Amino acid sequence: MRYISGEEIHRVLTFSAVVEAMEAAHRRPRMESGDLSLGDEKAHYFVRSAIDRGRAIGSKLFTSFPDNLASSSGLPAVQAAYVLFDGDNGRPLAVLDGTAITWWKTAADSALGARLLAPPAPRTLVMVGAGAMASWLIRAHRYARPSLERVLV
Repeated sequence: MRYISGEEIHRVLTFSAVVEAMEAAHRRPRMESGDLSLGDEKAHYFVRSAIDRGRAIGSKLFTSFPDNLASSSGLPAVQAAYVLFDGDNGRPLAVLDGTAITWWKTAADSALGARLLAPPAPRTLVMVGAGAMASWLIRAHRYARPSLERVLV
């Protein structure tokens, strides 16, 4: 089994590749998926799993500890790991930095939505909130819409 760090994920991924992969994935038949949620607003644990029969099984495990933002720990509020299994035999294949893949996936999906639904050549992007995701969303949208000249935050 392989561990894939956030550093490695950031080194090899590009928005070009991730946006195209997201578009291809959305065109495939929907996978079976399910969620588990435990805890409360101070400490929450989530599991989101999906099965692509015969191909892959994956589970994203993530926590939400909002008080981390106010503490001196320097830890983010949301942290994650992703576990990938072989879809034919169930063998664990990899554990990935789930926080890193969430940034890439969420931003790429948002940019894909804009590419498919927004005007073809916008010049201004307005970013309202989004916390730690904001810079990722801006980068992804600038890839999907190279016509952007200005970003208002």
